[in-house]
This record gives sequence, structure tokens and C-alpha cells, in this order.
Amino acid sequence: MNYETIKANVDPSGVATLTLNRPDVHNAMNSLMWDEGRDAVRRFDSDPAVRLVVLTGEGKSFCSGGDLKYQQSQRGATRDVKILEARKLALWLRDLDLLSKPLIGRIQGPAYAGGLGLVSVCDIAIGVEPSSYSITEARLGLIPAMISPYVIRRLGVAKARRYFLNARSFSAAEAVSLGLLDRVVAPRDLDAAVREEIDLVLQCAPGAVRTIKRLIDYVDRHDFEDNCMYTVDRIADMWDDAEAKEGLASFAEKRKPSWVRKA
Repeated sequence: MNYETIKANVDPSGVATLTLNRPDVHNAMNSLMWDEGRDAVRRFDSDPAVRLVVLTGEGKSFCSGGDLKYQQSQRGATRDVKILEARKLALWLRDLDLLSKPLIGRIQGPAYAGGLGLVSVCDIAIGVEPSSYSITEARLGLIPAMISPYVIRRLGVAKARRYFLNARSFSAAEAVSLGLLDRVVAPRDLDAAVREEIDLVLQCAPGAVRTIKRLIDYVDRHDFEDNCMYTVDRIADMWDDAEAKEGLASFAEKRKPSWVRKA
């Protein structure tokens, strides 16, 4: 996959990597990155060989948010064009959030503004210390609109008010306490920590993982009656599923299931 603003590849084990690739501007996002990012996510999502996706950045920063030159270029555009452009980030975040495979954030450096939206849609996010983070929009007279559904979901409303309204900078350790990151390691240990998460995912049945991601999203958005019906249906489906049959048989026969690569 050849792109200008990102890099995308898949290794033989089914691990896909999506790398933000504008290190000269701290991986600031622009219109082309959103288009290319959406294309890469669609390809990964539809490729049965892809088991999971790692999201990371090239260079010292993970993502500094929206490219300010790009932001300024929208001032003279028509409202229809502005809405079309703004939707690009909203749709990319949605695509990442609804990706049917696990999304692991390899957050190798600082993240600001829209960069924290990308962190917030990761299923697992690992950062490094020292790094700084901030929802900086208010300081520039901007608003964190498209990222707000995902960052507020991670922070909760009370913490969102604190960090959205004053653009306060915080550390990687504080990001863990807020739930934005799951773990912080030294830079030299980042790849090993990400590899641990990858290896755990690769032990799991890919179909079951896809269903569980949909399950989490559905249950979070519905009430007891809907959830009761939905979850009972999923269990009924599971009992006839080929993966469940293989998983139970492999346990009884004391062998690895078919989806685990042989060493």
C-alpha cells in the first residue's frame, strides 16, 4: 500500500501497522491523511489475513493534532466544503473505532488535540515516559469537536470539563490514571510491550474477537431488555460456531487451536 501521509503494511502473522508519516510536522493531520487513513482502515478491515492493527507514528511525536496550515486554509472555503472536510476526521475516527479487529496504539511520543482522539479509539494504548499530552484547542480559539465523543467516553464528563476547558498539559502517567493510556513504559521497552499485547491477541479466535468487539459496542449503547435479547442470541449462535467447536476440542485434546500459529 503506497501512501503519502501514512505507511501501511501487513506482516506474515497478520499484524497490520498503520503509521502516521509526517514527522516533519509532528504527524499533524490534514485532509489527505484522513483520506489515506480511511482507505487503509477499510483495506485492513476487509482483509481476512489481518488479525489486528497497530497504530503508531513516525518520529518523535505520535500526533500533534490537526495541521494548522490546513486549518487556516479552510477560512475562505464555502460552508459545504468546510462540512465535507470536517466530516473526514469524524468518519476516520468512526472507522477506527468500529474496526472489527483489535486496534493497539503504539503511542511512541507526545499527543495533542486530535492526536488524543486517535489514542481514544484504540482498544489498547501503550505510551512512553516522558511524554506530554494536552487537548490544546481552547488555547488556540478552536474546539475539540470531532474527537469529543471518543475522548469524553474515555475521560468521563467531569474530567473532560477539566482538560477540555483549560488545555492543561499532563504526563503519560497521568494519562494512565485518566484511562487514556493502558500502560506506560520506557521508550526502549515500547516494542516489547506492544509485542506482548499482539501475542495475546493472536492466541484468540479471530471470529470471536470480532463478535466481542461488536458485543461491547452494542451492550454499551442499549438497555437491559435489548441487551438480554442480543446476548442470548449471540450465545445461541456461538454454540453452533466452528471456532467454538474447534476451541473446545483443542482444550479437550490438549493441543493448540487452529488459529494459533505453530512455533
